[in-house]
Amino acid sequence: MPEEREALLRAFGEWTAFVSDLGRYGEWLWNQSVAPGKWTVREAVAHMLKWDEYFFEGAVAKVAAGLPLTVRHLDYDEFNREAADYGRKTSVGELTGEAVRIRTGIIETISGLSDEQYAAAYRDADGHPFDAAGYLKDFKEHDRHHMGQLKDRLSLRIEEMSLNGWPALQTVVYDGWLLRFADGYTKRSNSVSAIYGHTLELAGKLDACERLYGERGIRTAFKVTPFVRPNALDGELEVRGYERIDHTLVKTVHLEDVSAPSHDEAQLESEPTGDWLRAVAGMYGLSERQQAVTRKMMEQSPLPKCFAVLQAQGVPVACGIAVLENGWVGLYDVVTGAEHRGRGYGEQLVLHLLSWGKRQGAKHSYLLVVKSNAPANRLYDKIGFKGQYDYWYRVKKD
Repeated sequence: MPEEREALLRAFGEWTAFVSDLGRYGEWLWNQSVAPGKWTVREAVAHMLKWDEYFFEGAVAKVAAGLPLTVRHLDYDEFNREAADYGRKTSVGELTGEAVRIRTGIIETISGLSDEQYAAAYRDADGHPFDAAGYLKDFKEHDRHHMGQLKDRLSLRIEEMSLNGWPALQTVVYDGWLLRFADGYTKRSNSVSAIYGHTLELAGKLDACERLYGERGIRTAFKVTPFVRPNALDGELEVRGYERIDHTLVKTVHLEDVSAPSHDEAQLESEPTGDWLRAVAGMYGLSERQQAVTRKMMEQSPLPKCFAVLQAQGVPVACGIAVLENGWVGLYDVVTGAEHRGRGYGEQLVLHLLSWGKRQGAKHSYLLVVKSNAPANRLYDKIGFKGQYDYWYRVKKD
């Protein structure tokens, strides 16, 4: 098969893997709108599969059989309304299965075309030109547009859960921005998350944020995610002299793909006990004030939590936190004592936290890891975590 056709088909096939994975999230995700006033995820998937079905039956299969094409100009609005209606009344499993089956059929049929059939110029029922390569190129872009929307919807929900999972002590909602404060301990809890609507003049809004953080003796920091509003925020912060730091990856895994822990010596608590705080303080080097802030943040959160300490012969060697929300378990503050690293304790600690999440009914997990932390990224990749999106901070220079 010529390289160009193979490359186009490979790109065209990305949808099958994407929608198969999407199906594993179930109703929780599929009933959400991809954006305010837009289709739900299930309606968007139905839109994709119905267009696939239409061109498969009326064009691709006809080319393979040497028959006249039957596709013609449609009332797009009516077609899309009918597709959305089909999505609303069809189960997630059926939508996923149909989307994969139809797209796979298109790929296999185009793969089987002779070079002459693939390169030939055809006419649809209205006399408009059609060729296989042009069709693949057009729908490849169509795929990427909708896959981007669907991935962003999932990523935004994970971002919201991550804010809940590692809370602030106080939050000020300011024109769609979340200004978080926690006595200066951790950037996650002492930064601006600009993820919702924005109406005020930007320069004045930034001045107000700097004033609020400055009054509390905290360096002004912005968490720059793919969802920042306005889109130009990162560039504006750079112009104002904010430096970019702590490029972080958000990774996810389906818990049914994760193995059980093999190291049994783990202490799991529902509250940040003194033993847990002493263990994490020793491994992270936390001051008494930082320990107190950690305890206060965790205790005021209403979400179910697991505070884990892994031990080896009675000695704490690794610790971390798991937070449960909406069928997901988020991992935080995972650390192995410096003198105990390289022995697999970090992996066992993570597996214990994920196992706890499974027992609470979670199906998926997310975590946040600094991109430059190669050992941690190797560990999470080994367990099965995959990248979902990334973010960084813009911090005002002193």
